[in-house]
Amino acid sequence: MNKQGPDALRKAVERMLAEANTRMQAGKTVDAARSYKKAAQFAEQAIELIDDSEEKRAMTLRVAEYKQRSRSLETTGRADLDRVKPSEMPADEIVYSDEDSDLQEQQILLLIDDTPRKIEWNNIGGLAELKEELKFHYGLAMAKSPEGMDVEGWQNIMFYGPPGTGKTLLACAIANKLNATFFNVKASQIVSKWVGESGKLISTLYRLARKFTNDGRPSIIFIDEFDALCKSRGMEGHLYHQQMLAAILSEIDGFANKGKRNLVMTIGATNRPWDLDTAVLSRFERRILISLPDEAARADIFRIHLEGRGLAVDHRSLSYEKLARLSERLTGREVARLCKEVTSRMLAEMNPDIPKLVDDSLRSIQSYEIKVRPLRHVDFTPYINDLSPDTSLSDLKNYDEWGVKVKESIS
Repeated sequence: MNKQGPDALRKAVERMLAEANTRMQAGKTVDAARSYKKAAQFAEQAIELIDDSEEKRAMTLRVAEYKQRSRSLETTGRADLDRVKPSEMPADEIVYSDEDSDLQEQQILLLIDDTPRKIEWNNIGGLAELKEELKFHYGLAMAKSPEGMDVEGWQNIMFYGPPGTGKTLLACAIANKLNATFFNVKASQIVSKWVGESGKLISTLYRLARKFTNDGRPSIIFIDEFDALCKSRGMEGHLYHQQMLAAILSEIDGFANKGKRNLVMTIGATNRPWDLDTAVLSRFERRILISLPDEAARADIFRIHLEGRGLAVDHRSLSYEKLARLSERLTGREVARLCKEVTSRMLAEMNPDIPKLVDDSLRSIQSYEIKVRPLRHVDFTPYINDLSPDTSLSDLKNYDEWGVKVKESIS
């Protein structure tokens, strides 16, 4: 589930207002009423997340105004356009007036994710060289080219490797540092068994992503489970899959944006790269293996999920380097899960009365302050002795061999 913050919801409101204005100009009052109604719905969601009391009050007034406009358009076919400050977002070049298009746009707008604003490079353990490489190439994509030259950074990259190695975190950090609109897409959210439906959703996704670049900020479309979206054509023969594949190939190529600077960037992620269609793979400038963290990276990940979260550590007893040596082949996600299990056990030991307080009353548990103590190496011992990594040596070999094979076949 994406974590939509107030900024993403404000954008959705502005998007709906721009759509309503376009439809009003085209005389499509019923469709404009529907757009104002959606603007009110997104604004109501934003109110719940806004902390500033003045902004919350202003947004509440806007909700009432949008609802009034919607009702007025539905009953009289007219609305008082002087009551709302016009949206600064450019109107669509095309008026999408059917209800199905409305639903598709609303579905895509809900994919805008504010999570990246909380992710910094230092939230990701290890991968120092890759981080610098990403900064450089995405910096090239945004920097001003010398006159008469067309310098390009990366537009499309594919992360592949075992689950839980930081692929999503890397995409979030890039989006954060570029102040990008971040579309966090699971392939399952845009795959439909209905012929043509998935292709329309993909086209809507990229069309809206392009719209959000009008202020000069890039849009990043992060597609997880990419193999589910673009399996090799030899593996999947359904018509809807072929249409979906054609749509993603067209959008990644950027045919609709030729002649303009492309600020829409696609980042794919997959745990099964060998299932990907080779035509799709060829559209990605870089295919990057995000493998298991090495010992130094694991030590850093332990630090991030312990002291980085404010937990006290007894350094006379606990060494991150020793924990890293004992946790070979664990992914970053597995290290995070290990830290969470150890922390939960410590908290249960220090706070045995919590279940009783929950039974007593809500006020009882809300007034209770959680007790903690520094974590020691012995807290990790029962879990370390029973580790069973999710990624096998044969899995690692498969990723390495695929990387070599695809490099030879595509380059």
